[in-house]
Amino acid sequence: MRSKEALPQTRRVLRSTTKSRVEKPKAPSHTTNRRRLRQATTEYQEQTQAPDSKSKKIIPSYLQRSNEDASSDPNQKSWLFAFPREIIQEISTHLPLESAVCLTLTCKLALHVVGTSCWEDERISKRWCMDPRTSLVRRTLFLELLRRDVEGVGLEFCKACNTLHPPLKRPSEHRKTKLTKYCWGQDAIVDYLPQGEDGLGYSLVFSHIKEAMASTPPNSNAPIEYLSGCFQVPHPYLSYTVSSSACRINGNLILRHEYCFSPSSSKTALKAADILDLPFRICPHQTTSKDPPPHNRYISSSNPNGPLLTHSIVSAFPISKRESIPKIGVFRQPTSLETKQMTAADNGEDLTFKCRSCPTKWKVRYVRGNKRGEREKLAVTVFHCFSKELYSAAKYWRSFVRREGELLGEGKRNSEFWSQGRTYPDFKIE
Repeated sequence: MRSKEALPQTRRVLRSTTKSRVEKPKAPSHTTNRRRLRQATTEYQEQTQAPDSKSKKIIPSYLQRSNEDASSDPNQKSWLFAFPREIIQEISTHLPLESAVCLTLTCKLALHVVGTSCWEDERISKRWCMDPRTSLVRRTLFLELLRRDVEGVGLEFCKACNTLHPPLKRPSEHRKTKLTKYCWGQDAIVDYLPQGEDGLGYSLVFSHIKEAMASTPPNSNAPIEYLSGCFQVPHPYLSYTVSSSACRINGNLILRHEYCFSPSSSKTALKAADILDLPFRICPHQTTSKDPPPHNRYISSSNPNGPLLTHSIVSAFPISKRESIPKIGVFRQPTSLETKQMTAADNGEDLTFKCRSCPTKWKVRYVRGNKRGEREKLAVTVFHCFSKELYSAAKYWRSFVRREGELLGEGKRNSEFWSQGRTYPDFKIE
């Protein structure tokens, strides 16, 4: 009897346990939703009423004018400002946008009367904003009007970036800025050359090559001063200098860069590892960097950096100065042309090295120090060829610009990790 009575009791316990496991959570009531909404509203009001932690921008002095200062302005005597302020403001609303902005720039009184609302119009503030009604770029029209007044200031209107900026400087003085990215577009800039301690360096754009070709005839052998320059690269324990020059050789425009390395102290010895640890680069494809190839979305077979430039530097040093050099396994396997050049360098031949992906040649020379105080040094002389005609120079230029990125495909990448092998006509360097 006891077992029969216990059976139903056990079933009831199991049913209640199963029911508690599958029980769904209750949906939030309307009261809960209203409470959450009130809480979110309160937090938003507290955030908007809280004082801004960022410091406010200081208003320029030409905007900080009271009505008393404006009334005492000597320009009040002119016939335009003899009209009431409301009439002048009404007249400005009927002017084209670019003309209204120019009116505010004539004097402080005009700015005070008309205001700066026209400055904030996106057709002026944005670089390439087209007027939907007239299909005109108002910013371009404004800059063309402004250019007439700044001809003596040294500014030029650049159609590529739609901005007034100083004219192009020579490579030794040109600097890459935020606006120059718009100026050069797909031609880009050779910006992998080292920069000096005073901000000087060598930044090359294709307009420099066009200017050099236009200023020198193909049969001229005179040096091209426009492409020359020399500067010191800051380094803690090396004296690192870069000098550049250019001339026509058999009609080809040859740009020459010479990199000189020497110890900053006569008590310090120069070793191959000192140059390899910089790292050192002479073109998009030749560098001593040991960094692994970056990830690319379209190319999964990128190889590490090649060993040719590193081998050319190491082979120039005496065996006693070849300590702490990277192992051969860090680099990719050399090509047949690179293997031939590396073997010739090991045999002590006076060799001119060649890059397989751009028209670049280089020589490496090691000079021992002596007792007269002359320090040992390593000189790397690089020669870049830009052909004879401007049409060929435009094709050559693409191989000198380094392009590397995760979303660049085979035809766009141009670096030590990926480049398409190209054949260029041989050129003389002397």
